[in-house]
Parts: sequence; structure tokens; C-alpha cells
Amino acid sequence: MIDERIRALRRFLKERHVESVLLLQPENLRYFSGFTGGEGALVVTPEEAVLWTDLRYTEQAAQECDPSVRIENHGGRLPLAAAGLLAEGAGVVGYEKNYMTHAFYEALAQEELSFEGLSVTALRAVKEPYELEATRKASAIADKAFADVLVYIEPGVTERELAARLESNMLLGGAEGKSFDTIVASGKRSAMPHGTATDKVVEKGDFITFDFGALWDGYHSDMTRTVVVGKASNEQKKVYELVLEAQLLGAEAVKAGVVCSEVDGIVRKFFEDRECAQYFTHALGHGTGLEIHEEPLLSPRAQGVLQENMIVTVEPGLYKQGLYGVRIEDSLIVTKTGHEIVTKTSKELMELL
Repeated sequence: MIDERIRALRRFLKERHVESVLLLQPENLRYFSGFTGGEGALVVTPEEAVLWTDLRYTEQAAQECDPSVRIENHGGRLPLAAAGLLAEGAGVVGYEKNYMTHAFYEALAQEELSFEGLSVTALRAVKEPYELEATRKASAIADKAFADVLVYIEPGVTERELAARLESNMLLGGAEGKSFDTIVASGKRSAMPHGTATDKVVEKGDFITFDFGALWDGYHSDMTRTVVVGKASNEQKKVYELVLEAQLLGAEAVKAGVVCSEVDGIVRKFFEDRECAQYFTHALGHGTGLEIHEEPLLSPRAQGVLQENMIVTVEPGLYKQGLYGVRIEDSLIVTKTGHEIVTKTSKELMELL
């Protein structure tokens, strides 16, 4: 598996007239070598792949890395060690332009190498069978955790209490952690798309938006559900049904061969036709994997095309500042003829009486 990933990486570099690459982002180290430690660099040249780390991680690296990856101790001089290898006829060297620090770049520059900034994350967009299964497991853990927290949602509980229970349920269910800072936003705060949990007390009649995910073997799940505490008002029912219809419409459009921006456009036009597009303030969705936000992106400016075995979220929302917000999100695996929804929690409006 790692062998094929490195071969794909070398083909990717060759297409861009780059001979070697230096990777520092932890997710890329894991993907292209197997290493999950906290410090290191992976150098891939036309002839070899070398993971540089230090004595804290060399034993771990030996256990985790593919045999095709050579492990070296940088001895506290990581930039110089990597640069020394690259100086040996490495040609044009690619580096992660959105990740490398200026200090690291300055250390490399001492070798007078020829650099090309790039991103290799697109190589992780189409998932392998194990990655799909890991995402399914992470999603199942999150589904169960949310089902178990519903009985605790009532007036008087705080957002932070609900987030703590949800995160605890995920850990007890087998997650190695949470995918991101759990969003629990109630009442007026539900109009904040990224309203992480606070000490605000939940009140009767509140919308509560839960956006959360579980981490399983490095892979992230992602789901959003919005509930009502008590009986929903007619206005709450109307806006919820609008978002649900938009979410179903967006999900229906997901299949291999569809342009990413077109999926976003279908939902955006739906809201425009109903004169509420001004309340939809973010992209429709994003990929997940070793990171919670990966390619592909579903947005008006997205350039890509959906491919079989990509994972993408579909998460439209409407947010009226000072009043309320509603978002509904699923994670989907793209198939040849459509998609598989891996987040199984019901999307019908939950009135928690």
C-alpha cells in the first residue's frame, strides 16, 4: 500500500517537473510512510524514501513504517539532515508551501537547492478500501454517541455539558479522540456556524446545532444535526424543512463524474429561488480523511470533479443572526452511480419534549 502511494507521489512530481519532495505535515508523513510520531520529515527522491526523526521516535518508526522507507536519526538537526540528503543530486525539490515554516525554509536555503512550492494532499482524495472502512467505523461511533446523548437534552443543561457527554460517549464507544472541537450552539448562538460549546444554558424552544465527529485509526467522521428543545414553532419547522430539502437535493447530486462546483450550485440556486440564499454563508461541503477538511471541496470556486471512493460532506445551513440557525450534514462516499451515506442518524426534525 505504501509502495503504491510513493509511486503515485513520484508520478505526481514528475508531471510537475519536480524530482524530489520534502514532507513535514504529519498527515502526509502517515500517509506516505506509516509513521504517526510527533516529529519528523519524509524525503522522497527518485531512488529512495527516507524518514528523518530523532531517538524519541526511531523505535516507533521502525514498527510503523513500510519496509521501503529508510529510517534515519537527524540528531537534533532536522533541516540540515534533510537538506544534506537533498543536496546529493536531488534536482528540483518540492516542499509543502502551506505547511513549511520560514525558519525551516531558511535552513534549507543554505544548501542553495532549487525549490518548488506544492501541495500533495490531492493524492489522498480518492480513498483506499481501508480508509473507507475506517471512516464508516468512525461514523458509526459518532451516530451511537449522539443517540445516547439525546436523553440529556432539556432546559437547564449547558452546551458544554452536552458536548462533554457527546465526546465521552465517542471515547467510550471506541474513538481515539474527537474529529474537531465539538460544536453545540443553542438558541441565538445556533446562528454561528462554528459556535463551539459554551456555558450557555439551553432553554425551551431553542434550536440546538450539534456538529461533531469521531476519530478512528486516524480517520475523521463529520456530522451535523439540529434539534428543537420542546415543540417546534411553525417558523422553526419551515426553515428546518427548507434546509432538509436542500441537503437531500445536494446529496442526490453526488456521484462520480460530477463537477464539484455544480453540486454546490444546485443547493445555492435552491436557496436563491426561495429568496434565502443570503443566509447560506459557507461552502456546501468538503472532503474528510486523515484531516477533517481535505479535498475535494464543494464550493462555487471548486475546480475538481468527484471521483469514485472520494468522501465528501453535504452540509447546507441557514443562519439568521440574532435569531437562530439550522444546519444538516452527512458524510458520503462517492460511487460510480451515486453515493453511500455513512452518517446514519435520522434527519427528521427531532422535537425533544
